Amino acid sequence: MFERFTKQARAVVISARIHARALHSERIEPVHLFLGALENADEPLSSALAEAGFTLHNALEDVRSRDAQALRSIGIDLREVIDTVETAVGFGAVDRPDDSHLPFARSAKEVLKLSLKEAVEQRDREISVEHVLLGLVRGADPWFTELVQRHCTLGELRSTVLLVRTP
Repeated sequence: MFERFTKQARAVVISARIHARALHSERIEPVHLFLGALENADEPLSSALAEAGFTLHNALEDVRSRDAQALRSIGIDLREVIDTVETAVGFGAVDRPDDSHLPFARSAKEVLKLSLKEAVEQRDREISVEHVLLGLVRGADPWFTELVQRHCTLGELRSTVLLVRTP
């Protein structure tokens, strides 16, 4: 299936892996695919997403604040943990890349399958960034849905992507 991905859609998957690693995730989740899509969207999609409230910077802020809130809810201050680790083992130790393989979560695999389904239904030969976004909306992963709903509904996001595709 990966051979049907455009260059930009392949970059989405690569960026998702990088974002997952940077966010210290154990696997690539749909939200990481979303970050990758935001990072690799060309014009006019990039501008349409920004108008809807989705930029890579804003989405990363939303993801980080969600993670920090979850930790605070169980009494853990993420900044304090990072400072403690960096004091003990050196500055930047928390951010070191790990060369081990990051697997795709089942929900992320499903998004990629749904991306293919979107391309087939639209009679497109290749899977583009737009198809990945439509697969994300169709997959409706709870964390991704929460992130989107800070700015609009899943239906509105889908409409934004489809409007960009219309010549």
